Amino acid sequence: MRFALLLPATLLASALQAQRAVTSLPYDLRHPAQVITLPEQLMEVSALTDVDQGTVACVQDEAATLYFIGLKEGRVLRTEAFGGPGDMEGLTRVHDSFLALRSDGLIHRLRLLGGRWTSVDTFRLDLPHRNIEGLGFDDSTGMVLVAPKDITKGGPEVRDVRVVHAFDPDDPLHRCVPMVELSVEALHRQARDLGITIPERVTDQGRTVPALKLRFSSVAAHPRNGHFYLLSAVDRTLTVVDRKGRLMDLAILDADVLPKPEGITFLPDGELVLSSEGKGRTPVIVRYPMMVRE
Repeated sequence: MRFALLLPATLLASALQAQRAVTSLPYDLRHPAQVITLPEQLMEVSALTDVDQGTVACVQDEAATLYFIGLKEGRVLRTEAFGGPGDMEGLTRVHDSFLALRSDGLIHRLRLLGGRWTSVDTFRLDLPHRNIEGLGFDDSTGMVLVAPKDITKGGPEVRDVRVVHAFDPDDPLHRCVPMVELSVEALHRQARDLGITIPERVTDQGRTVPALKLRFSSVAAHPRNGHFYLLSAVDRTLTVVDRKGRLMDLAILDADVLPKPEGITFLPDGELVLSSEGKGRTPVIVRYPMMVRE
């Protein structure tokens, strides 16, 4: 295992940034501070959460196991299994515990018992979705954010909607409520208003339409401004919205560095950390420090 510094960005990401005079993101996504190469057993790393300023934890598809990664060391420090095989897709720290999400909505609550992280409780989210991947803790509200990846069935107006849900981790019924509702069409329109060029495709009928699907597989709340950061792995996009759902920024991530970005978290000092599946290459964890605005 190794880590590299200051990897170059692709022309696509650079071109997107160059088309804009101003970006609201406090991160230079073209120049990561650190890229940590993960071992083969994390080829399908699927979720990420902070532990402390120097450590993150992640899970991968098909295994209910926590992997603790030391950012300074650039390697896996230890692993701890907490269950049997399963499609684990979400992970977030809630104070002194972890919540680990299976894609069908089953959540393990993990606590440190006898020096090991142990599943002390399981519960299922009361959502109609069956492909739920995004899980993140919102410090400002004390709620856990949930971002389903699958789209609600229905007509075009229904399929246009993306909802970030939330639940109180101390609520014994684990009731989910909408935190913010987004329209893909409105996000495209707001992106154009901000000077962001949206990739397009030509339909079988010859129409030119936006190519972004914005099927969110991970969510995190920024610890300082409260904005929601949403990853869409299928598009390699990072979408940032405020608490009312207004688009703050939308960036296409570097395919050479993050071929399939599936995990997102923030360190206590505000650093942005992303993880990506290998997708035929090498899985990675990437760090972006906050920039100081003049």
